[in-house]
Amino acid sequence: MLEPWDEVLNLNRERQRCADDLEKIKAACARDHAKQHVTQCPECWDRLVNRMRDRYLNCATKEWFSGRRLFLQELDTMFSKARGGSLDFKIIDQRIHDEKRDWYRDKVRNMGLHSATRSPSEAKLLQQKLDDREIPTEELASELRGAIGDDALPDEAAFDNFLNRLKDAEKNQARNDIYIDVLFQPRRDPEKAAMYQKYTEMIRGGVTIQSVVDVMLRDRRRAQSNEEQKQRLQGKLEELKRAKAAHELSLAKKQKARQDKAAAAAASDSQHDLPPCSVCSKALDAEDFLACPLCHLLGEQYGLGNGPVLYCSETCHEDDYAKPVSIYTTLTLKWTRPGGSPCFVGNGVHVPERKKARVEVDDESQLEYASEDKTQYRASKIEEHLVTLGDALEEYQQRTGATVS
Repeated sequence: MLEPWDEVLNLNRERQRCADDLEKIKAACARDHAKQHVTQCPECWDRLVNRMRDRYLNCATKEWFSGRRLFLQELDTMFSKARGGSLDFKIIDQRIHDEKRDWYRDKVRNMGLHSATRSPSEAKLLQQKLDDREIPTEELASELRGAIGDDALPDEAAFDNFLNRLKDAEKNQARNDIYIDVLFQPRRDPEKAAMYQKYTEMIRGGVTIQSVVDVMLRDRRRAQSNEEQKQRLQGKLEELKRAKAAHELSLAKKQKARQDKAAAAAASDSQHDLPPCSVCSKALDAEDFLACPLCHLLGEQYGLGNGPVLYCSETCHEDDYAKPVSIYTTLTLKWTRPGGSPCFVGNGVHVPERKKARVEVDDESQLEYASEDKTQYRASKIEEHLVTLGDALEEYQQRTGATVS
């Protein structure tokens, strides 16, 4: 099977040979038969038409029309009519042109060149143009060059140079070197050529260029398929990431809702654990209530009182604040006035009596008589047994780190 450029070389060679033979027939007719035009000589006219007929129907080399039986039969009939003068050669030329256009489209379609385009969209567009028989062949060829060409083959001049080099190559190895040089440009871009070592080795091994191109196209399709699969997998990965983020966001929202619910329940429970307002007995807001600092101090520091004294508002706090102050004042007076201490009166024992009962007496030096009958006592230095409110507050703040205002 010939390579496409070998068919082109054969076409050019046979076309030139036919043109040379026709010129010889015309020259011989003018020389031997003294005719101004070959159409005036029946003998030379038959020879000229038969030579043109043989160009297509008896061609010794494989060309684009080889094997197109119906077309060749039609040409045979047309040449017979032209020989008799009933058909213009322009009609035959047009018929050959139309057939060659169809052959060109079929050839390009079967070569799978649309697979060599840069993207699937370009391949689809090129296939549509191949199917559109209204597009002129020259325009279609230009579209093909634009779709699959690059700087390596910039124009038709490069192809003509390629054909001239092949024409002069006498050995297969020389032809293979030309193929590699033109297709892969090793001297121009060694790095890129190294990527195609697989294909250059196939060419040097005698594999036809068409077979090498088929392998290249298959590899390209496989690479495109892998890239498309990679993009699909990447798309799925992005979807999974988005789904994961949405799931985590949903979990975070649910967790926050549970935390808010638990916080609300805890606040509600803590609110229920609080005693009512000491003034109006109203239920307290766990986030907004007031406490009596003096009552808290006396309870924490000295165990006095019956629990915390809390208020629901500033109003209740101001109305009731005089009560603990009054209690503190009463206690102070009770402890400091003569004979006022319950420890010295209600719970005290006469010192001589304690001695008689052999009870240890360790505070006699701290006492003095508070009555003439010497039956009541008081502290000789009461200030040593008292704690001022200021001192109590300071001691509490140092011990707990709290601030009382």
